[in-house]
Amino acid sequence: MTANGPGRIYVYSAPGYDTAWSRTVGGETVHGRGRFKVGYTGRDDPRVRIKEQTGTVYPHGEGIVVHLDEPAVRADGTGFTDHDVHKMLDGAGVIRSQEVVEATLDEIRAALTAVRTGAPFDPSRTQDFAMRPEQAAAVAQTAAYFRDHADDSHPPRFLWNAKMRFGKTFSTFQLAREMGWRRVLVLTFKPAVRNSWRDDLAGHVDFAGWEFADREHPSDPDTPRPLVWFASFQDLLGAGADGGVKEHNEDIHLIDWDCVVLDEYHFGAWQGAAKEVTSPAPKPVKNPERAEEKAAEAAAEDADEVIDLAASGMPRLYAATPDSGIDRDLDADDLRLSAQNFLYLSGTPFRALTEGEFTEDAIFNWTYPDEQAAKKRWDVDHPGGVAVNPYRELPQMQMFTYALSEMGGSEVGHHSDGMFDLSGYFEARKQGAEYHFADPARVGVFLDVLRGKLTQTAVDKLLTDARPPFPFSDARFDGAVDHSVWLMPTVASAHAMAATLAAHPYFRDFLVHVAAGAGAGMGAEAKAPVDRMLARAAKEGKQTITLSVGKLMTGVTVPQWGAILVLRSLKSPEAYFQAAFRVQSPWTGRAADGTRTVLKDTCFVFDFDPNRTLSLLYQYGTKLAGGSATAKPADEIGELVEHLPIFAFDGGRMEAVDVDAVMDWGTAGAGAAMLARRWGSPRLIDLSESVLSKLLDDDDLVGRLEQLEDFRNLREDAEKIIAQSKKVKEGKKRQADSGGGEPEDPEVVAARKAKREKVKTLRAKLIKFVQAVPVFMYLTDFREEALTDVIESLDTQLFERVTGLTLDDFHRLSEVGVFHPQHMNEAIWQFRLFERSSLGYLGDGGAPLAARVGLWDHSVDADTGPVITPQQ
Repeated sequence: MTANGPGRIYVYSAPGYDTAWSRTVGGETVHGRGRFKVGYTGRDDPRVRIKEQTGTVYPHGEGIVVHLDEPAVRADGTGFTDHDVHKMLDGAGVIRSQEVVEATLDEIRAALTAVRTGAPFDPSRTQDFAMRPEQAAAVAQTAAYFRDHADDSHPPRFLWNAKMRFGKTFSTFQLAREMGWRRVLVLTFKPAVRNSWRDDLAGHVDFAGWEFADREHPSDPDTPRPLVWFASFQDLLGAGADGGVKEHNEDIHLIDWDCVVLDEYHFGAWQGAAKEVTSPAPKPVKNPERAEEKAAEAAAEDADEVIDLAASGMPRLYAATPDSGIDRDLDADDLRLSAQNFLYLSGTPFRALTEGEFTEDAIFNWTYPDEQAAKKRWDVDHPGGVAVNPYRELPQMQMFTYALSEMGGSEVGHHSDGMFDLSGYFEARKQGAEYHFADPARVGVFLDVLRGKLTQTAVDKLLTDARPPFPFSDARFDGAVDHSVWLMPTVASAHAMAATLAAHPYFRDFLVHVAAGAGAGMGAEAKAPVDRMLARAAKEGKQTITLSVGKLMTGVTVPQWGAILVLRSLKSPEAYFQAAFRVQSPWTGRAADGTRTVLKDTCFVFDFDPNRTLSLLYQYGTKLAGGSATAKPADEIGELVEHLPIFAFDGGRMEAVDVDAVMDWGTAGAGAAMLARRWGSPRLIDLSESVLSKLLDDDDLVGRLEQLEDFRNLREDAEKIIAQSKKVKEGKKRQADSGGGEPEDPEVVAARKAKREKVKTLRAKLIKFVQAVPVFMYLTDFREEALTDVIESLDTQLFERVTGLTLDDFHRLSEVGVFHPQHMNEAIWQFRLFERSSLGYLGDGGAPLAARVGLWDHSVDADTGPVITPQQ
């Protein structure tokens, strides 16, 4: 209010404002045209203020059009400003630059009306789609259960084990309509999911008249309208300054809720959050950025640490643990809530399923295979396309996984268990105000791999002439990688990657946003910068990359994301698949004639550790099967692989992964097919120039090998490889000296190709010796000693019969380095694991398994396994 009365809201356009724009709300991309300035003035005539703003550029007001001029006063007589209108438009997903908004006049009028009356902003309640069959089934099953148990001594509770993109918010509201509920509390640890709940309530005709409330927009507890109140678990559990209920939460405790909905129930950090909000005197955070980084990393690693529920009685919302800071379970009474029903929502409630927290009749299941099977079945059941397939907007997911350990540079780290350390590959640290990778060169190799550019060492390992498809080089991924999200291991690595991409000759043209660290925003605020980046990309025709450490990986919808690159060593299938399914959000648009079009038919997961992928797939299937007395892990995994094609590149070739490979890996630590390929792996044989030179220096060895049919021309072949290698090196040097401006010498190109063919041929012959080693290991009784010792001292005759090599030949080949010791150690360890598992599975009643396991050149403890050093 001003001294002269209420101020005024004005809206005008100027020359140049008539530009096209687009934004995505509720999974649909909307295109429009025209921008408007929305301002406030205390003057009676806003044209005076507009003249002040535009007079310099447009002294005579040419092209300035005033569209709205209204008093800035609410129905209750209080005043408001343009900031209130901006906030309302922001909440509706409108793109804004200070006071200029990309919106229609109807949307601006609706925002003004909402601010003035207190009613919800409602210019786009045009959605009228019906429930899909599985959503209707979930509503019917849950409603029947709640009604059947309405007279129980404790409130009934029900779990929706429904995949990401099931439509849990829409279905929950439909359940509320079916049950006649008028008060619903949505409780979550992830405030970023607020927009999903709000948008579904505001956008569909079925929910007209409903009110959405949250901390920023509280409601009157006595409102006559049906009410959905969104709150965060940690905020509700926390105490105010006086130790009591926080003032802004008082109304929540006055309402007798028809239902409390616990969203994202799988999220593991609930325990940590409860600890923080119940601790009486938390220490000040010295480094909030690092604290958030640790929290994100812990959440990703421990996402299966979900809240434990009592088998009966009051639903436990948080379970006491030795390190929780409390000595008893927290339940609805601790939150001082009164509720008639409890509904739990999660796409990965694995612990709840495996520990039997819900009876089978209190669980509704809907998985990704269920969805994709229904999508295919619909077209069969409805021939001719008369009825629109309700699943057509739900893209199929495909997974491509690449052994970065075989392609990623000169030094690749491993965990103590021998598994590739993907997080360590992208290790980074902050130096001053900047972030840097520990090894920028290998990250450069990785970015080249994404473009299909392999190092010569990686090329030499290929077992076929056809290279595998890589994310940013193969046409099948076009469109999907236009907007991708990369899951990084740390905040430092995310910032370091952003800096590296900005300097990369290909990726520097991408728009990149770091959704990690303190500066990225908390909760729902973290999504707004991504939306703005995508809106800019739509205008400028650019591609985007979002770098995350954990933000936006649960309960958030970004329809444009078509691919995710998993660049961290996740151990939890919950965290992995929650992140993976982020890219399966439907993305639709409208053509010029108004026809609704699907903009994303297929989405992709790109992983760079095949072993980890197979392990998590096995865990995923096993835990899904845990929710049913009749389900079997192999069946669950088989269904998943049928609808989620998986392709693995092990450094030699890319092949489709079947259920047997997943089951083998899960039970033995390695698939049988994968194990067989490992013993045919080119990395077991070292044919570097130095090794070949040593081999040629041993005339006696070469002479004896040339007596074998496969090695008739061994010396000639080795000499040619060395000569071609030298020619390639000389060519590289000449190119480097010329600054790379000259085309490569055709002779050098031919030499490289000839060398590759010679190396491949010679390696294939030597591999035959290596592939006889597993047979020898199986037949010999010596399993605790190093294999070299067994060959040379304990079981020499058996080795010579199996391999065809004399002991002296073997000894000399080993000395010159033809057999790569480290890779032989890894292959033997995997063989022993597989053998051990097979014996256990068959119930071998013989002697107990040995305490030690012999590898290639040493033995290790059978329980701890080898410590594998970085490859050189």
